[in-house]
Amino acid sequence: MQRRQFIKHTLGGLSVAAAGSSLAGGSAGERKHADSNGTDLYDTVVIGGGFAGVTAARDASQMGLRTLLLEARPRLGGRTFTTRFGGHDIDAGGTWLGWGQPHVWSECMRYGMEIDMSASTGAEQFVWYHGRERMEGNGAEYGRLSTEAFEKFFAPAREMFPHPYEPLLQSQSRQFQQLDQMSAAEAIEKLDLSDVQKTLARSLAAINGHAPATESSYLDHLRWIALGGFDQAFMWSNLGYYRLKGGTRALLEKMQGDSRAELRLGTVVRSVSQQAGGVSIVTGRGEHIRARTVIFALPLNVLSQIQFEPTISHVKLDASQQGHTGSGSKVYMRIKGKHPVIFAQGREDMAFNFYWTEYDDGDSQITVGFNASPDYLDVNDDEEIQKAVHLFQPGVELLESFSYDWNLDPFSKGTWCMYPPGMLTGALQELQRPEGNLYFAGADIANGWRGFIDGAIETGARAARLVGERLIPEELAGVSSPSAKSA
Repeated sequence: MQRRQFIKHTLGGLSVAAAGSSLAGGSAGERKHADSNGTDLYDTVVIGGGFAGVTAARDASQMGLRTLLLEARPRLGGRTFTTRFGGHDIDAGGTWLGWGQPHVWSECMRYGMEIDMSASTGAEQFVWYHGRERMEGNGAEYGRLSTEAFEKFFAPAREMFPHPYEPLLQSQSRQFQQLDQMSAAEAIEKLDLSDVQKTLARSLAAINGHAPATESSYLDHLRWIALGGFDQAFMWSNLGYYRLKGGTRALLEKMQGDSRAELRLGTVVRSVSQQAGGVSIVTGRGEHIRARTVIFALPLNVLSQIQFEPTISHVKLDASQQGHTGSGSKVYMRIKGKHPVIFAQGREDMAFNFYWTEYDDGDSQITVGFNASPDYLDVNDDEEIQKAVHLFQPGVELLESFSYDWNLDPFSKGTWCMYPPGMLTGALQELQRPEGNLYFAGADIANGWRGFIDGAIETGARAARLVGERLIPEELAGVSSPSAKSA
């Protein structure tokens, strides 16, 4: 049998991953390339070591592509960060997930991850605000007000997102474009709601966008309920019920453990230039790295910090410089003693606009609070935090607190992603588009659960697939070419 026929029969029926593994001899590290100058060459370099980058590097390396993963921080995880607080593994960043999030849930099943539930799922006490007045009642009383308000808020979702994982399917619709240009606050003012219900709806928009309701696109909010099966209870179960035992780090370590990519931590990328035959990367230490392709797995807000030669699309750079809305605070608090498990919702301008019991321990509890802006609370001042807690739980004693300011982190420059008005219709498609040898991933450009771990995994897998579909056929063509060296 001629060599070309052998290649065709042997590799023709294999998947891209299997074919790449065959070409690599089973080890990405053994598969070497050099450019025309003899410089060591990677098949792909993944920039950013959050869930998107770890997924892309794992998948690309398992295809047999020689892969390098670069992360600026001294740790993996990106905007997820597991630490110890109050005797628990808590996550300063991404925390909750659910079985309606297909990518992260399949990873949990793949690795046999243990799942915990937030104590708030068994809440006994419900608190909300009507103007400056603190209201308290049971779940039914709170539910009557909030459910109706949120149903009206989310009402256009089914028409706008009939296929939730095709977010731009209706993008030619005039109404779709109008709702994207409208802020959540503007939409709420037009709804037939009581004053207290408008307060609840604005507070909901503020936690979704992690910013005041004036800053986020109304259309972008509608995606959440669409992804939650157009059902509030199921949506909430994916947003705040389930978490991983051992924190998000437990899953990340499993995924990274399956990767054959080379890893370099503490490596900041300064510039990326596309040249004949590949891409040249310059790090903060002045290192030069050559690759055939690059996958950017970075938060939207930091993409424009890299120097590109030639420059990438102005739409990408403009969106990065404008930034997504996520900029509020998240605070964990340990309070003394046993108290009713609480779920509370405040006004959007309060020190905490959402607050609940996350862990119900024997002699203390850990609560978590969110706000729409770091200007509303000094997270380093326990006296301020104590006052904020008393707005929901009068008289309880704060023992300690913990927060991480993602806005000050130069490799995040914000929290989770929701788009400002106009960005969904004006930039998402372009943010996803490869440019030459450059590919793009990250939770902030997902089709599905954008801004979540699930969206990060979705985009990392997609970018790795695109790179594999491009590079591996080139390898096969090279192996089977009449001019190729004989075995």
